[in-house]
Amino acid sequence: MLSDAVDEVEPHPNSLMIGTGKGGVGKSTIAAQRAAFLAAQGRRTLLVCVTSQDDDDLGLERFGRGLHPEGESVLDGRGLYQSLLERRPLRPVREVRPNLDVVPGGKSVGEILVLLTARMATEGVQVVGALARCLAPIAGWYDEVVFDSAPEQDSLEQLALAATRRLFVPTRSDDTSIRGMERIARNYLLVRKQVNPYLQVVGSCLYGSNPSATSLHEEVRADVTKVLGPNTPMLSTVVGYREMPARNARKKGLTFAEYAAQREHSAKSYDVAAGRAKREDVVPDSIVPLAKEMEQLNLEIDDLCRKAG
Repeated sequence: MLSDAVDEVEPHPNSLMIGTGKGGVGKSTIAAQRAAFLAAQGRRTLLVCVTSQDDDDLGLERFGRGLHPEGESVLDGRGLYQSLLERRPLRPVREVRPNLDVVPGGKSVGEILVLLTARMATEGVQVVGALARCLAPIAGWYDEVVFDSAPEQDSLEQLALAATRRLFVPTRSDDTSIRGMERIARNYLLVRKQVNPYLQVVGSCLYGSNPSATSLHEEVRADVTKVLGPNTPMLSTVVGYREMPARNARKKGLTFAEYAAQREHSAKSYDVAAGRAKREDVVPDSIVPLAKEMEQLNLEIDDLCRKAG
């Protein structure tokens, strides 16, 4: 999408995009958990989901959370698409959590690709700043802005990169995930050179791996720095692969920390055996280390952002 010089875009000073070149590496989960973490600290936060595969980690659609704007629904990416189409400010769902507003993603985000392609004929590469321009009128409301970006879609990825100041890249340990990072590295360089000179990579992390596989982690760190550059910080925290608690939390529209907080008062295995409760009513013990690892990851990202200044 980028080829010629375009006007500079200065993003929100505390904006962070969670992005990578391949789906299934924890990107959307980290973005949602990150936004909720910041909001819980009293930071007024906006989460912008520039992805057609919206997992609804925070329960906007499944549980109707938040205060929805009047008029046409903004769910399923329709609000994001409509704002870009009509060149008007983004319309977030307010108070999805205290201090947390969300611009939802979903299948309508895919229609943005058609819109951008049509505008290229008259606007050229200026279209890459469309999201930044729709965000600008409301950006001052927020202390933090978090972007969840679309994997494997260059145009949508560049759209988000043009609107953010920092990029954080999660990955899994497999070769396909590492190779996928080459694509986002290419888009990062294009956007930084031509549109957004404020953009910088603040770091990377390994997601969904065995925290004790230290030799493997060192190999992955070496691969990541080859792709993203030798000065790219690789976080020490590894969020382990614990499918059941992660899946249960998502089905309930809860963050890992929120789900872990229910453990004390949840049903027990003996309640299920006695017929007093269902299996899904039992909060598994494994949610506790998962929530702790995610909290530690967010604290490390905080530190990276402070150092990036």
